[in-house]
Amino acid sequence: MNVVRSAGSGGRRSSLKFQNENPSAKQLVRRPTCTIAELMGKTKFSKDEICHLYRTFKQDCPSGEVTKAHFASVFATLFPSGECFRYSVFLFRNIDRTNSGFIRFEDLLVTLSLLVHGSIEERIGWIFDLYDLNKDGMLTRLELLQMVAAIFQLIVPVCKLNFTSITSAIEERTNQLFEIWDMHGDGHVYKEDFLRYCLQ
Repeated sequence: MNVVRSAGSGGRRSSLKFQNENPSAKQLVRRPTCTIAELMGKTKFSKDEICHLYRTFKQDCPSGEVTKAHFASVFATLFPSGECFRYSVFLFRNIDRTNSGFIRFEDLLVTLSLLVHGSIEERIGWIFDLYDLNKDGMLTRLELLQMVAAIFQLIVPVCKLNFTSITSAIEERTNQLFEIWDMHGDGHVYKEDFLRYCLQ
């Protein structure tokens, strides 16, 4: 039985290996593309923390990558009464910065490091990037509307409410936020303005 060694051990740099749980079937396994030392340089986690997080990651994701569907199913356990698929897709995109269609251990580790150990400016910047759905560096009213709707769906079971009233509440909240954040009145919210507002 071939077992994939944990991140950073051994001298080999290959990022793909086969793991034979069943000799007749081969499952493609992705290993981190960075050594532990490189991960320590990219994050604020210690070697022991990285090893612990990697073991935990591999238990849930033996293939070494998280697909959008798997991410959404795990995320759904956090909000059992809400509809979380849309929000989980937005969150997935913000962690998968290379648009590869899956989240690798390194992607998750860098995000966790920023959210746990990052400065307040870095965390707020990450939230802006989450809201910036097309990743063009600015928010539009439509992007904000989609994000506010996704957040409402997380916490309010849509099937139990009047569709008209929930739609009105989403639009009202979007308009309130956009009016405050659109400091130039040009229909766009820029990251610098968002940071400035949140840090007041």
